[in-house]
Amino acid sequence: MGNLQRLLTLKKSDVTFGRIARAIGRRLADVPQTMAWYSSAGFPAKNRERLSKLKNIHAGKRVFIIANGPSLKQIDFSLLKNEYTIGMNRIYLMKDVNGFVPTYLACIDLKSQLLQFTEDYDNLTIPCFYSWLLRNKFSKKDNQYFIKDRLKPEFSKDIARDGHGAGKSVTYACMQLAYYMGFSEAYLIGKDHSYNTSEKAGVGIKSTGQEDNHFIKGYYKPGMNWDAPDYRSEEFSYKLARKAFEEDGRIIKDATIGGKLDVFEKVDFYSLF
Repeated sequence: MGNLQRLLTLKKSDVTFGRIARAIGRRLADVPQTMAWYSSAGFPAKNRERLSKLKNIHAGKRVFIIANGPSLKQIDFSLLKNEYTIGMNRIYLMKDVNGFVPTYLACIDLKSQLLQFTEDYDNLTIPCFYSWLLRNKFSKKDNQYFIKDRLKPEFSKDIARDGHGAGKSVTYACMQLAYYMGFSEAYLIGKDHSYNTSEKAGVGIKSTGQEDNHFIKGYYKPGMNWDAPDYRSEEFSYKLARKAFEEDGRIIKDATIGGKLDVFEKVDFYSLF
Protein backbone atom coordinates (compact mmCIF):
# COMPACT_ATOMS: atom_id res chain seq x y z
CA MET A 1 0.00 0.00 0.00
CA GLY A 2 2.82 2.37 0.90
CA ASN A 3 4.57 1.83 -2.43
CA LEU A 4 1.34 2.60 -4.30
CA GLN A 5 0.82 5.80 -2.31
CA ARG A 6 4.40 6.85 -3.02
CA LEU A 7 4.01 6.20 -6.74
CA LEU A 8 0.99 8.48 -6.83
CA THR A 9 3.18 11.37 -5.66
CA LEU A 10 5.60 11.04 -8.59
CA LYS A 11 5.57 12.97 -11.82
CA LYS A 12 4.66 10.90 -14.88
CA SER A 13 8.07 11.71 -16.37
CA ASP A 14 9.75 10.10 -13.35
CA VAL A 15 7.98 6.77 -13.84
CA THR A 16 10.14 5.30 -16.60
CA PHE A 17 10.27 1.76 -17.96
CA GLY A 18 13.81 1.44 -16.62
CA ARG A 19 12.74 2.31 -13.08
CA ILE A 20 9.85 -0.16 -13.24
CA ALA A 21 12.11 -2.92 -14.54
CA ARG A 22 14.68 -2.28 -11.82
CA ALA A 23 11.97 -2.33 -9.16
CA ILE A 24 10.71 -5.71 -10.35
CA GLY A 25 14.26 -7.05 -10.46
CA ARG A 26 14.92 -5.91 -6.89
CA ARG A 27 11.86 -7.72 -5.62
CA LEU A 28 12.77 -10.97 -7.32
CA ALA A 29 16.32 -10.79 -6.00
CA ASP A 30 15.01 -9.96 -2.53
CA VAL A 31 13.43 -13.37 -1.93
CA PRO A 32 16.66 -15.22 -1.02
CA GLN A 33 17.91 -12.13 0.86
CA THR A 34 14.80 -12.13 3.04
CA MET A 35 15.18 -15.84 3.74
CA ALA A 36 18.79 -15.24 4.79
CA TRP A 37 17.85 -12.24 6.96
CA TYR A 38 15.41 -14.31 9.01
CA SER A 39 17.72 -17.30 9.36
CA SER A 40 17.85 -18.54 12.94
CA ALA A 41 21.50 -19.56 12.80
CA GLY A 42 24.94 -18.27 11.86
CA PHE A 43 25.78 -14.67 10.99
CA PRO A 44 22.19 -13.54 10.22
CA ALA A 45 21.02 -14.52 13.69
CA LYS A 46 24.09 -12.95 15.32
CA ASN A 47 23.61 -9.72 13.36
CA ARG A 48 19.95 -9.40 14.36
CA GLU A 49 20.81 -10.17 17.98
CA ARG A 50 23.45 -7.43 18.03
CA LEU A 51 20.98 -4.98 16.49
CA SER A 52 18.40 -5.90 19.13
CA LYS A 53 20.79 -4.77 21.87
CA LEU A 54 20.68 -1.23 20.47
CA LYS A 55 16.96 -0.83 21.05
CA ASN A 56 16.29 2.22 23.27
CA ILE A 57 19.99 2.40 24.18
CA HIS A 58 19.74 6.21 24.08
CA ALA A 59 16.21 6.62 25.41
CA GLY A 60 15.37 10.23 26.24
CA LYS A 61 18.49 11.70 24.62
CA ARG A 62 18.84 13.94 21.58
CA VAL A 63 20.71 13.23 18.37
CA PHE A 64 21.89 15.16 15.33
CA ILE A 65 21.39 13.39 12.00
CA ILE A 66 24.08 14.67 9.68
CA ALA A 67 23.67 14.61 5.91
CA ASN A 68 26.46 15.65 3.52
CA GLY A 69 25.28 18.91 1.97
CA PRO A 70 27.49 21.97 1.43
CA SER A 71 25.64 23.82 4.22
CA LEU A 72 27.80 21.83 6.66
CA LYS A 73 30.52 24.38 5.90
CA GLN A 74 28.48 26.81 8.02
CA ILE A 75 28.34 24.50 11.05
CA ASP A 76 30.64 24.86 14.05
CA PHE A 77 31.33 21.19 14.63
CA SER A 78 32.97 21.84 17.99
CA LEU A 79 29.42 22.25 19.31
CA LEU A 80 28.71 18.61 18.46
CA LYS A 81 31.70 17.22 20.34
CA ASN A 82 29.59 16.04 23.28
CA GLU A 83 26.41 15.30 21.32
CA TYR A 84 25.14 12.03 19.90
CA THR A 85 25.39 12.09 16.12
CA ILE A 86 24.44 9.80 13.26
CA GLY A 87 26.41 10.72 10.16
CA MET A 88 25.82 9.28 6.73
CA ASN A 89 27.81 8.20 3.72
CA ARG A 90 31.22 9.89 3.41
CA ILE A 91 30.86 12.09 6.49
CA TYR A 92 34.06 10.37 7.64
CA LEU A 93 35.92 12.79 5.33
CA MET A 94 35.04 15.50 7.85
CA LYS A 95 37.75 14.13 10.15
CA ASP A 96 40.43 15.55 7.84
CA VAL A 97 38.57 18.87 7.58
CA ASN A 98 38.02 19.65 11.25
CA GLY A 99 38.59 16.47 13.27
CA PHE A 100 34.91 15.61 13.60
CA VAL A 101 33.93 11.94 13.95
CA PRO A 102 30.24 10.98 14.40
CA THR A 103 28.97 8.61 17.06
CA TYR A 104 27.46 6.37 14.39
CA LEU A 105 27.61 6.16 10.61
CA ALA A 106 25.02 4.76 8.20
CA CYS A 107 25.40 3.97 4.52
CA ILE A 108 23.00 1.85 2.49
CA ASP A 109 23.59 3.10 -1.07
CA LEU A 110 25.03 0.22 -3.05
CA LYS A 111 26.18 1.63 -6.38
CA SER A 112 27.34 5.14 -5.54
CA GLN A 113 28.72 4.53 -2.06
CA LEU A 114 29.39 1.05 -0.72
CA LEU A 115 30.70 -0.46 -3.97
CA GLN A 116 32.80 2.59 -4.89
CA PHE A 117 34.32 3.16 -1.45
CA THR A 118 34.23 -0.35 0.05
CA GLU A 119 37.73 -0.21 1.51
CA ASP A 120 37.08 3.15 3.17
CA TYR A 121 33.93 1.91 4.83
CA ASP A 122 35.44 -1.41 5.86
CA ASN A 123 38.29 0.38 7.64
CA LEU A 124 36.11 2.64 9.80
CA THR A 125 36.21 1.86 13.51
CA ILE A 126 33.07 3.63 14.77
CA PRO A 127 29.74 1.74 14.85
CA CYS A 128 28.54 1.54 11.24
CA PHE A 129 25.28 0.42 9.64
CA TYR A 130 25.57 -0.97 6.11
CA SER A 131 23.24 -2.60 3.60
CA TRP A 132 22.46 -6.23 4.31
CA LEU A 133 22.83 -6.96 0.60
CA LEU A 134 26.58 -6.28 0.70
CA ARG A 135 27.40 -7.96 4.00
CA ASN A 136 29.79 -10.36 2.30
CA LYS A 137 31.82 -7.46 0.89
CA PHE A 138 32.84 -6.48 4.42
CA SER A 139 34.97 -7.93 7.21
CA LYS A 140 31.92 -8.22 9.50
CA LYS A 141 33.90 -6.69 12.35
CA ASP A 142 32.34 -5.98 15.72
CA ASN A 143 31.61 -2.36 14.79
CA GLN A 144 29.69 -3.33 11.63
CA TYR A 145 25.94 -3.87 11.62
CA PHE A 146 23.91 -4.79 8.55
CA ILE A 147 20.32 -3.68 7.99
CA LYS A 148 17.90 -4.93 5.38
CA ASP A 149 15.86 -2.77 3.02
CA ARG A 150 12.17 -3.72 3.33
CA LEU A 151 11.50 -2.52 -0.24
CA LYS A 152 8.50 -0.56 1.00
CA PRO A 153 8.41 2.90 2.54
CA GLU A 154 6.62 2.20 5.82
CA PHE A 155 8.59 3.57 8.77
CA SER A 156 10.19 0.72 10.70
CA LYS A 157 10.11 0.90 14.49
CA ASP A 158 12.03 -2.36 14.90
CA ILE A 159 15.05 -2.50 12.61
CA ALA A 160 16.40 -5.67 14.22
CA ARG A 161 13.24 -7.54 13.33
CA ASP A 162 12.00 -5.90 10.15
CA GLY A 163 14.92 -3.98 8.62
CA HIS A 164 14.42 -0.38 7.48
CA GLY A 165 11.70 1.17 5.37
CA ALA A 166 12.85 2.28 1.91
CA GLY A 167 12.84 6.03 1.34
CA LYS A 168 15.21 6.72 -1.57
CA SER A 169 17.67 8.24 0.89
CA VAL A 170 19.98 7.08 3.67
CA THR A 171 18.60 10.03 5.65
CA TYR A 172 15.37 8.07 6.11
CA ALA A 173 17.29 5.03 7.35
CA CYS A 174 19.08 7.29 9.86
CA MET A 175 15.74 8.54 11.15
CA GLN A 176 14.60 4.97 11.73
CA LEU A 177 17.86 4.14 13.51
CA ALA A 178 17.44 7.20 15.72
CA TYR A 179 13.91 6.13 16.61
CA TYR A 180 14.98 2.54 17.28
CA MET A 181 17.79 3.63 19.59
CA GLY A 182 15.27 5.61 21.60
CA PHE A 183 16.28 9.21 20.92
CA SER A 184 13.47 11.54 21.95
CA GLU A 185 14.78 14.48 19.88
CA ALA A 186 16.34 14.35 16.41
CA TYR A 187 17.69 17.33 14.46
CA LEU A 188 18.73 17.25 10.81
CA ILE A 189 21.72 19.21 9.59
CA GLY A 190 23.40 19.25 6.19
CA LYS A 191 20.19 18.11 4.49
CA ASP A 192 20.25 20.79 1.77
CA HIS A 193 17.80 18.84 -0.40
CA SER A 194 19.26 20.51 -3.46
CA TYR A 195 21.54 18.91 -6.06
CA ASN A 196 23.03 20.72 -9.01
CA THR A 197 21.51 18.54 -11.73
CA SER A 198 18.55 18.59 -14.08
CA GLU A 199 18.55 14.83 -14.67
CA LYS A 200 15.46 12.78 -13.90
CA ALA A 201 15.22 11.02 -10.53
CA GLY A 202 17.40 7.93 -10.33
CA VAL A 203 19.42 8.63 -13.49
CA GLY A 204 23.09 7.70 -13.11
CA ILE A 205 25.54 10.57 -13.55
CA LYS A 206 29.30 10.42 -14.12
CA SER A 207 31.14 12.65 -11.71
CA THR A 208 33.48 15.38 -12.87
CA GLY A 209 35.07 15.43 -9.44
CA GLN A 210 34.12 19.11 -9.15
CA GLU A 211 30.45 19.01 -8.13
CA ASP A 212 29.28 21.33 -5.34
CA ASN A 213 26.66 18.99 -3.95
CA HIS A 214 28.57 18.09 -0.78
CA PHE A 215 30.56 19.59 2.05
CA ILE A 216 33.86 18.94 0.29
CA LYS A 217 35.10 19.13 -3.30
CA GLY A 218 36.16 15.79 -4.75
CA TYR A 219 33.50 13.89 -2.80
CA TYR A 220 33.32 11.67 -5.87
CA LYS A 221 36.35 11.08 -8.04
CA PRO A 222 36.15 11.83 -11.79
CA GLY A 223 34.26 9.09 -13.61
CA MET A 224 32.56 7.73 -10.51
CA ASN A 225 28.80 7.32 -10.43
CA TRP A 226 26.18 9.21 -8.48
CA ASP A 227 22.41 9.19 -8.96
CA ALA A 228 20.07 12.14 -9.44
CA PRO A 229 17.92 12.47 -6.29
CA ASP A 230 14.28 11.45 -6.11
CA TYR A 231 12.96 14.39 -4.11
CA ARG A 232 9.30 13.38 -4.22
CA SER A 233 9.91 9.87 -2.90
CA GLU A 234 12.22 11.21 -0.23
CA GLU A 235 9.63 13.73 0.93
CA PHE A 236 6.96 11.03 1.05
CA SER A 237 9.10 8.94 3.40
CA TYR A 238 10.12 11.92 5.55
CA LYS A 239 6.45 12.63 6.19
CA LEU A 240 6.12 9.07 7.49
CA ALA A 241 9.11 9.67 9.77
CA ARG A 242 7.64 12.89 11.14
CA LYS A 243 4.33 11.15 11.80
CA ALA A 244 6.03 8.25 13.64
CA PHE A 245 8.09 10.56 15.85
CA GLU A 246 5.27 12.95 16.69
CA GLU A 247 2.71 10.22 17.38
CA ASP A 248 5.13 8.86 19.97
CA GLY A 249 5.63 12.28 21.56
CA ARG A 250 9.11 12.69 20.13
CA ILE A 251 10.67 15.62 18.28
CA ILE A 252 12.18 15.63 14.82
CA LYS A 253 13.10 19.01 13.31
CA ASP A 254 15.26 20.40 10.54
CA ALA A 255 18.22 22.53 11.66
CA THR A 256 19.86 22.61 8.22
CA ILE A 257 21.15 26.09 7.41
CA GLY A 258 19.38 27.28 4.25
CA GLY A 259 18.01 23.85 3.41
CA LYS A 260 15.15 23.48 0.90
CA LEU A 261 13.39 20.56 2.58
CA ASP A 262 10.05 21.74 3.97
CA VAL A 263 8.64 18.57 5.55
CA PHE A 264 9.88 19.26 9.07
CA GLU A 265 9.55 22.27 11.33
CA LYS A 266 12.61 24.48 10.95
CA VAL A 267 14.83 25.36 13.89
CA ASP A 268 17.96 27.50 14.04
CA PHE A 269 20.96 25.24 14.61
CA TYR A 270 22.78 27.65 16.89
CA SER A 271 19.69 28.18 19.05
CA LEU A 272 20.01 24.56 20.22
CA PHE A 273 23.13 25.31 22.24
